[in-house]
Amino acid sequence: MIRKVVRQRLHLAHVGEDAVIMDELRFDRGSARVDVAVVNGLIDGYEIKSDRDNLERLERQAALYGDVADRMTLVVGERHYDEALALIPDWWGVILAKSHGDTCRLKTLRKGRRNRSHNVESLVNMLERHELVTLLGLHSLERGASRKIYSELADTAARCIKAKDVSAFVKRVLKIRARFGALDDKTAFARSIIICGPSAQDAGSL
Repeated sequence: MIRKVVRQRLHLAHVGEDAVIMDELRFDRGSARVDVAVVNGLIDGYEIKSDRDNLERLERQAALYGDVADRMTLVVGERHYDEALALIPDWWGVILAKSHGDTCRLKTLRKGRRNRSHNVESLVNMLERHELVTLLGLHSLERGASRKIYSELADTAARCIKAKDVSAFVKRVLKIRARFGALDDKTAFARSIIICGPSAQDAGSL
């Protein structure tokens, strides 16, 4: 229920923009997934902790998300509000989710700030192998790529490419993935995607 309301709010906020909204965006090679994310000029994540959830993983999740996300917002039920606030960085925004009949109301309690401490290795690890090879090619670093394992390619990218350039490429990739993924409505991933602006046919390619 909370996720549905969050997605509706985000869609209204970004309609017509070059942005995509998706569920379960993977971080750290899939070891963590943020509940809802908006990808446009930023990676803007929303982690939901309802009254039925527990907070056992929140501190670790916050650290992983902080390596990649440009903004993060905690959407939390009243039961966990005080405890959760102590577990997240002060740059996160906070939204309180209160039950209201068969839906919920969202109240912004703290506006977040831009994250200024990305980890370039974590950004690189958002990419699949073929995407990583493309990134290296854009910077004339792809020599011998076919003989190298993923970790060697990732190390080269992290050492030789500026974090801001890796970040921009990752956002482009995520938007392309989402737009083409949305064409196959048989998958859960496709059904979770909201395209706010250009269609998949206009998305371009790597």
